[in-house]
Amino acid sequence: MSLAIPDPMSLHEARSGDPDSALRHLRGWQLRNILRGLAHGSRLRIGMILLCSAIFWAGLFGLFLGGFEFIGMYVDLVNTIIEYLFSLFFLSLLVMLLFSNGIIVYTALFHSREAAYLLTTPASADRVFAYKFVEAIAFSSWAFFLLGSPLLVAYGLTVKAPAGFYLMFIPFLLSFVLIPGSLGAVAAIVVANVFPRRQKTILTMAAGGLIAVAGWQAYRVWHTSSTPLSPDWLGVVLNRLAFCQNPLLPSRWMSAGLLASARGEWGRAGYELMYLSANAGLGYLIAAVVARDLYRRGYSRVQGGRSSRRRRDLGFLDAILHRTFFFLPRPIRLLILKDLRTFLRDPAQWSQFLIFFGLLAFYFLNIPRLGYAVQTPYWRNLVSFLNLSVTALILSTFTSRFIFPLLSLEGRNFWVLGLLPLRRAEILWGKFVFSASISLPATELLIVLSDLMLRITPWMIVLHVGMIAVLCLGLSGISVGLGARLPNLRESDPSRIAAGFGGTLNLLVSLVFIFAIVTSLALPCHLYYAGQERPDTTSFVLSHAGLRRWLTVAIAGSLVVGLIGTVVPLRIGIRAFQRMEF
Repeated sequence: MSLAIPDPMSLHEARSGDPDSALRHLRGWQLRNILRGLAHGSRLRIGMILLCSAIFWAGLFGLFLGGFEFIGMYVDLVNTIIEYLFSLFFLSLLVMLLFSNGIIVYTALFHSREAAYLLTTPASADRVFAYKFVEAIAFSSWAFFLLGSPLLVAYGLTVKAPAGFYLMFIPFLLSFVLIPGSLGAVAAIVVANVFPRRQKTILTMAAGGLIAVAGWQAYRVWHTSSTPLSPDWLGVVLNRLAFCQNPLLPSRWMSAGLLASARGEWGRAGYELMYLSANAGLGYLIAAVVARDLYRRGYSRVQGGRSSRRRRDLGFLDAILHRTFFFLPRPIRLLILKDLRTFLRDPAQWSQFLIFFGLLAFYFLNIPRLGYAVQTPYWRNLVSFLNLSVTALILSTFTSRFIFPLLSLEGRNFWVLGLLPLRRAEILWGKFVFSASISLPATELLIVLSDLMLRITPWMIVLHVGMIAVLCLGLSGISVGLGARLPNLRESDPSRIAAGFGGTLNLLVSLVFIFAIVTSLALPCHLYYAGQERPDTTSFVLSHAGLRRWLTVAIAGSLVVGLIGTVVPLRIGIRAFQRMEF
């Protein structure tokens, strides 16, 4: 009796000699497997992902809606300033998508096992590129839709846009993401051909140049002597934002078309959409032609460069780390050094770290120009805690994305950890120290910078510094502990590990931890300053003595919660790690 095994790729679906049909069939099977996995997987995981996405979307929607209502108090929302703001917003997203797509496409084309296999098949180079390009676009651009859709919905509700506007902005968004994706792909292939051994240098130089240009433009825009939101101030700002209205920029076509559809000018909106989609198609065609001619050559040069690449002498880094963590055993220091070098050698990790915390630092430096520093103590206290919350949320994203997958990324070499002359608990403590040593200095500097720009009192600065230290240690302990308790040793992509059930649970626990710490200390400060500013209308006025009593209890409670959030997950992870069979 013979067992018939169905062929997943039938001749009808993928004829012999038709690589295009085979690649389409492969993509279809991958999508079906993903959907089946979601349908038969944990409902808790799916529910948490949907809940977190909905909360994030609703928060952005409320923020944008309040912003449009605030701007509407000073200017007409169909005025020219809105078109300038939309153009600047989409220009910023265009540059960010260009960098992220370039990095992701480069990794997918030149450092992917699947790409290496596909290049051995009869499929042409441009077909392999198209297959990997769709995957990279979907992976890198989902955040753009999550960020752009609440902005456009909030604007449409504010100006009472017609119903067609909410359907019109979907093809605008789809066409827009193709342009930076195609340009990033062209840049990735050209860099692989011209600089096969200097990708990190090129990326660093490009990021540095971009930050310098953005900083200079922001300084020119906000550095005025006029009163904020006055007519003179608006005139100067619009004059200095004229660069984002260049008719050759895709962000200009995007903003003009969306605002025309919000006003019901369907002819103008349709023209801008056709113009945008035509250029998106042209950009992809150029990328496909470049891939057809240069992809295989660039792949060979990158692989050859990897085999003959000479590593830089990082002896100074070794010396600094050994002197900083002199109190730790030498094997643990070597493990920390290994994780640090892995972090520095991956542009996807350190570039995102610099982008997130660099943008925060840029915002904090511009706090005086935004007028927050001259507000009342109530508003300065409120903004300071909001800044601290945003910093903690970005830190939780960083630890969930990069620290949680650390142990899982050992993968097939996981058994080597069991042969080290170390107790397994010391291995986890080493990864905890690595996480805290990266996150603590960056967040502490950001919080001190924010408070100095807001002219916060010294005792509040000390309070914020202590809070961020507790948050850094707790988030590091949660990510390392849960990463050891819920490892995924079959996956080599850290983004997919972070997007799994364990990563989602880690992010949810981190958010609860942040909420508990920040709320316990922010609430008494808020009640105190609210009572100081409006003693007649505030129902609960907290005196200075009452504030000290509340803060004493809140600080003690925060330290206890921080200690539990740091030690308990690590203990859970250590126990699971010690029972694990290699």
